[in-house]
Amino acid sequence: MKSVVRRAFTLIELLVVIAIIAVLIGLLLPAVQKVREAAARSTCQNNLKQLGLALHGYHDANAKLPPGTSQGGGVARSWTVPLLPYLEQQAIFNGVTQTVSILDNGTTGSAGRTNLGLIQQPLKAVLCPSDPDATTNLTRQDLANMPIALTNYASNVGDHRNGSGTGFQFPDGNFRDYGNGATSAATCRGVISRAGYSAAFGEITDGLSNTYFLGEVVPRWCGWQDWGYQSFATTAFTVNHRNAEFQSGALGAGDPNNCITFRSRHPGGANFVYGDGTVRFLTDGVDFIAYRAGASRAGNEVLVP
Repeated sequence: MKSVVRRAFTLIELLVVIAIIAVLIGLLLPAVQKVREAAARSTCQNNLKQLGLALHGYHDANAKLPPGTSQGGGVARSWTVPLLPYLEQQAIFNGVTQTVSILDNGTTGSAGRTNLGLIQQPLKAVLCPSDPDATTNLTRQDLANMPIALTNYASNVGDHRNGSGTGFQFPDGNFRDYGNGATSAATCRGVISRAGYSAAFGEITDGLSNTYFLGEVVPRWCGWQDWGYQSFATTAFTVNHRNAEFQSGALGAGDPNNCITFRSRHPGGANFVYGDGTVRFLTDGVDFIAYRAGASRAGNEVLVP
């Protein structure tokens, strides 16, 4: 009986096969990553769409947008908290003790938890899947030893200046950085300030379709963005301002001059929801004048991106 001789792979042939597989993987991975990012960006846009609808629902019931009140008053809380019933989070909202600050850790509410305990829960509705770091609770810049849950969405306080940035100069010659001093329609250029002001639709004379309500942020790179206590941003700088330096650690989350602006982990831009409920992706190369025009609710500008 004649024996069959089986020829084995030579080392060179094996290396060629491995090289071919490596090339195929190299070609495939970017495509897979693009598909994943496209899906994440779509989810992020849907989150903003739902937040936009929630803002309209709140306005219908209260004749104004929810306030952001991290500054002043004994019941400080983010604009996200009053939106909870409109985001199918009625149970969390019912558990909040309304008479004390959202940071209170001494009063147990109806859900058996303190306000602080409630806002330490990550809230999927306000997280962008392109930013997995946002799912980890962090201590915020103004708070000591209070790690709380983050958000990827911030209210538009207007085209107010960051400390070293450009911004609208009021007729009295003053700037109101980040909306800190913006407690009224006369002093806030946007729709929801940090200091308690929130607009009624009738005050948005530039038009709902021309005005940002919310935009994306990266909370790990900015110490003033979480869903329970505060989350706000300005258009003092263009989209994704100095993202590479925040990514590398050259700039830190405690740098208010640079971090309190709209940005994302999406390549090339960030998502915004406008007052009419539409969601748009603005690139980081957007015309700066047009971009800033979308942040003022009553600036009478004609250029919006």
